[in-house]
Amino acid sequence: MCTILSAGIALLAAALLLQRISQRRSVVSRLPVAPAEEASILWGHEYKVFKGEVSAEYTRWAALLGQVFRIKTALFQGDRVRDRRRQSGSTAYFSGMYADQRSSPKLSPTIIQNAYTYLKSQAFEPIVVKFVGRGVAWAEGEEHKFQRRLLVPAFTQVIVTSTTVAYEIPSYRLSAVKGMADDVLQCAEKCASRLASELEAQEGISAGVFNLSLYIPACSLETICRVGFGRDFGYENSDVQAILGSWREDIQKFATFPAFLALRLIGMFPWIAKLPIPAVQEDGYAKKVIQRVAAELLKQHSNPDGRDIFSILVRESWEVNFCFPFLHVLMPQTDRNSSVTVHPALQVAVVNMPLRMAGFETSSGVVMFALLDLARNTEAQTRLREELLATELDWKTIENLPYLDAVTRESLRLHPSSAETHRIAICDDTIPLRWPVTLQTGETITVLHPVLLQEFTIPYTLLNTNPAIWGPNALDFVPERWMASNGVPLSTDLPHGPWSNLSTFADGPRMCIGWRLGVMQVKTLLAVMVRTFEFKDTGAKVHKMLAPTLQPFVNGEAAMIPIHVSLAHSSRE
Repeated sequence: MCTILSAGIALLAAALLLQRISQRRSVVSRLPVAPAEEASILWGHEYKVFKGEVSAEYTRWAALLGQVFRIKTALFQGDRVRDRRRQSGSTAYFSGMYADQRSSPKLSPTIIQNAYTYLKSQAFEPIVVKFVGRGVAWAEGEEHKFQRRLLVPAFTQVIVTSTTVAYEIPSYRLSAVKGMADDVLQCAEKCASRLASELEAQEGISAGVFNLSLYIPACSLETICRVGFGRDFGYENSDVQAILGSWREDIQKFATFPAFLALRLIGMFPWIAKLPIPAVQEDGYAKKVIQRVAAELLKQHSNPDGRDIFSILVRESWEVNFCFPFLHVLMPQTDRNSSVTVHPALQVAVVNMPLRMAGFETSSGVVMFALLDLARNTEAQTRLREELLATELDWKTIENLPYLDAVTRESLRLHPSSAETHRIAICDDTIPLRWPVTLQTGETITVLHPVLLQEFTIPYTLLNTNPAIWGPNALDFVPERWMASNGVPLSTDLPHGPWSNLSTFADGPRMCIGWRLGVMQVKTLLAVMVRTFEFKDTGAKVHKMLAPTLQPFVNGEAAMIPIHVSLAHSSRE
């Protein structure tokens, strides 16, 4: 046993030594470094970043050190470069380096656009598998391309019925996502009705103060159940309550030191994720429910005209001549009027749809922080309510309200649900910089050379709130910037996301597949809630934490966002 232990320690020491030697040969060791007094001997600067609010430390260090610098990583893994710079619209943290968007130009190739060259960090793989399964959010390379192609029909601009063939599709066909608008609106109205009923029943000095985390995520989850599977579970449903309870426990645990340590250890030793550890191997409750419901529905008759995601995917699996020609020789020949039989790959994609992480945690987080911003900005809230009260609410109207659109864009800019992503290079590369960067030695560089297994952190929040691009009020909630002629920076200085040149939905092959549905949910919930209620700040200090998506914390307690709520005057009449 002692011999094995000694050999293991020797191998670890050798690996760390080789890593340090390799790093010393690179420019990483010569970049400016975050203040040494702020680093822990064992945990480097990473634990300070982990404990702080989203991107807070990176923003502060960038102002102190310039646009490119490095930080000390945990467990003596060497320095990591934090790089906040524009890479064809993305910002990367080079293995520890942090640089401004304006510090680099067109990356050749870019990290986001070359998602199959820069793979996801192994440290986060167990989280993805635990909560959403081995679906499109987990897959890499050809597997990812295949699964994404299977899911695309439910999120594009085209919706086809069971009797439609390619040459019969009319030019006025509906968007698949727009076909879900009624369900989204009904769920939002149901949430407002529930909150109004509880508001009227409340008594005492605390009357009117509500934790929105008990309402908005539940509404978003109900919405996902309806648009995802065509099922109305209802707030009181045992599965819905269990998912919400599990979600609160998970985000509380994720913000703890053991979670911080586990991610670093798995990143160093990926084999740990394969050990029979219940906390790692046991599926999240939401994943179990989603898989069970999808499996049940696969055995039932499909709805030929259903507009939910599941029905569209099953229906599209039959439209082999239109969307899936490559499935023609793979799919079992089954009568359409009998129980639906689909290709196994489609079953994998459907069963592992990342509905929980991408569907209800993300959109609900944006809405909650947007309502908090409006509670702290009464002028913006009043202006938005006046716009909403001047018309009847339906999706066509909601989609085209100018100030609601500005509020939504500003909220998605300030509060991207996925605040950052971690990638690893699978080959050496060269990345040109837009402007020279000065090293500690006084030398200037115009290119960076990431090497095999170099890790990057891409900070979406920072890309959206870079003061060098957005100006001194970059971190302020100012919806009017989206309505002014020169209020928003030039597109050449912004990320290349699918909506508003924001990095919120990422870009490239791994761009958020459901971004249209996400925008619809945010706009609709904001419209219904602000039209019905008035929101006021309670003075509580709400922290924006990454756990693992953007979540509100108050005094260390997860899923807390207390806001004073009252019925709007029009709702009392």
